[in-house]
Amino acid sequence: MAAMPLTLIFGFLMLAGVLALAFTVLSCVWLYRDSRLHGQPPALWVLLAVFAGPIIALLLYFIFGRRQALEPCESCGASLTRADRFCPACGAANSHYGEPAPKRKLGTLGKAAVACGLASVLCMAGLLAGMFVFAASAASTPLVTTGGAAIVAGLPIESAADVNTGWVLMSTKGHRDGVWTFSMNKTSDGYHTSGRFDLDDPAGRMLAVDVACVGERLDLEVIQNGETVRTEVISGADGVQYFSLAGLAPGEVKLRVVNHGATDINGRVWVE
Repeated sequence: MAAMPLTLIFGFLMLAGVLALAFTVLSCVWLYRDSRLHGQPPALWVLLAVFAGPIIALLLYFIFGRRQALEPCESCGASLTRADRFCPACGAANSHYGEPAPKRKLGTLGKAAVACGLASVLCMAGLLAGMFVFAASAASTPLVTTGGAAIVAGLPIESAADVNTGWVLMSTKGHRDGVWTFSMNKTSDGYHTSGRFDLDDPAGRMLAVDVACVGERLDLEVIQNGETVRTEVISGADGVQYFSLAGLAPGEVKLRVVNHGATDINGRVWVE
């Protein structure tokens, strides 16, 4: 799968994060103010918004919490609801007892919170849609080398499972039209990604590698029967590199790209 430009991905994620933070803060402030007007413990709803998320807190508040509004007693000014027949402070009769509570609108603060939440969701949806469109567009474009020549794979290479103990920032890998593709922005030393193929004619096949990267060394290990039979340095080359497969036995061959300080890695590997 092709990857969108990192600056675009980080831009969408940063904007979505800022909007999500604004949504959380505005929701907490609105919950605190509105819950006091409806006879609810404001601290409880704010804590629920912080630990369970503002969306869950708002849903629960509108379903269970925002049912009765507090009003001042006509005699003493103490707070009471329309469900109170008498004022709990002075005992005066409540002239609005039993009447429906007036509906309160969200107001500017509540509308701002909803707007930030919707914008954050739209940013994440736009990022996912953009990644899908970018990948679909890239998949329809013929694979070519850095020199512009079309890639023709003689044997299909597939991605292989990897076990890593290090870290990686923005990594993708896949296989398309028999070509194994991978990208890594930054990784810890020794981080690797792997592919595999079934070799039929060792003497008549060549391994082609087209890699672009910045920084230090990038190695390609050729593994067969669980042993590394060859290690090639594939960083620093200008154009496609070809490696003979003579000396290997027919059967499964595993390829492992190991990073030792390189960054912004984009590579394609295929068998001719």
